Amino acid sequence: MHTTKRIRYRQATRLLLGCLLLLLSGCATSDGTFTPSGSQQGSPGGDSDKVGQISLFLNLKEKTGPDLKILIHSIEILAENNRWIPLIPDPIGADSQLILGGQIFLGRSYITPGYYSQLRITSSRNVQSTDTTADPTATVLEIRNLLYVAKGDSQSLFLTWDVMASFVAENRDRASFSLAPKLKNMQVDVAYVACPEINTVYMICTNKNWVCDSLGVTGEPSYLISTPINPTANLFALTEKDKNIKQIGPEANRVIETYHLSMVGKPLHFAVSPDSQWAYVVDRKRGNILKINLQSGSIEIRNRLGYEPSYILYLEKQNLLAVTLSLSQTVLLLDPETLTQVQTISTGSRPEGLMLYRDNYLYIAESGGNSVMVYDLSRNQLLRRIPVDLSPMRILEANGLIYVTNHSSNSISILKHGQLGVSRTITLSGTPLELAYSPTNKWIYAGNGSTKSLEIIDPVTSKIVGRIPLGARPKGMAVLN
Repeated sequence: MHTTKRIRYRQATRLLLGCLLLLLSGCATSDGTFTPSGSQQGSPGGDSDKVGQISLFLNLKEKTGPDLKILIHSIEILAENNRWIPLIPDPIGADSQLILGGQIFLGRSYITPGYYSQLRITSSRNVQSTDTTADPTATVLEIRNLLYVAKGDSQSLFLTWDVMASFVAENRDRASFSLAPKLKNMQVDVAYVACPEINTVYMICTNKNWVCDSLGVTGEPSYLISTPINPTANLFALTEKDKNIKQIGPEANRVIETYHLSMVGKPLHFAVSPDSQWAYVVDRKRGNILKINLQSGSIEIRNRLGYEPSYILYLEKQNLLAVTLSLSQTVLLLDPETLTQVQTISTGSRPEGLMLYRDNYLYIAESGGNSVMVYDLSRNQLLRRIPVDLSPMRILEANGLIYVTNHSSNSISILKHGQLGVSRTITLSGTPLELAYSPTNKWIYAGNGSTKSLEIIDPVTSKIVGRIPLGARPKGMAVLN
């Protein structure tokens, strides 16, 4: 009887240990990690503006090389009081052959503001996804010039994994890591991506399609605009929670000016005049539009438009503002000086995003009608209505083609101007959000809310060719060229 109990006890113990090992190592994922990406250490709750945060990324030194697997047991950072602060809550496995784009997101941690000097990575080599028995080794890396994390700041650190150096015989027992230095003066060929839920704006180097830096923008940054007159000096972010417009200095890599939007219910979208003198904000909750002087910061005009304005676009050639009213099923054309109505365009159900093609053709996403309406501004008439997939939201033109994100069908429809139907459909693995285009490196970026990443689309082949993991849902994007 006692023998039977001991056997059952040993079997239960083995089962419990097996489950624990499986939980620690997880399952292989498409981004090259064994454990689910997006782990977060120490949530600050509603006090995220009182602490700082660090996002961790792993870069491959070379995108091609031997097939190696590592298990990162812990990553710690040394604070100025000589305490090691953990940055990841659980072990993370990485497979060199599955890091297809050369970079993966490891995790994010909220930490106390202050100076940090070293990073310590404890890892095991050549492990399987469920093997945590290998003896770990520690690698300590110096952080150049110290790392200062301020209140509300969002810093990124990039570990470089030299797979070839890790493969040679003398390094069989440890992975070869280094810490990538901060890139300076990133003002061109950079895509800025707002992630409201973590109060962060990421910078994407469009030549590598890697995250290369980040900055903290409190108040939940949602939409970004770079102005044509001087895009490297003028990048604006709309923050929905604290109801502000914040000017980001790309050279300084920080917020340099804040414009407060008083008596606003829900600032949903905004536009900036081509001369960067004025900002126009639509208030979805109160149905208003605001005109803000970006020199003085004062609200010059506030006009009532109607129910649920959702999107605004500055039509430079016509010198008009176009605003969609979701519940009224209209697009209003406004005088940007006085905000008075010049024209009303009747649309289908729930109009959302707008796009101007060749200065004359206004494309309107009719979210409730699963269609895109094309309106000829020069003739003031409906040109055509094109059926697409479910809930079209945003529209982008690139290389003569028109891309439409379909929010409820996880797809992007490709249109050709003048044709009556969809030319091609791109299927995504999650919910598409915003779109952006890098004309220098010829990439289209589509935010994916389900995978918390950016999908990379080649406009030549109209295929998804990669993914940029962010560990947070992306929203607005702006590309500086």
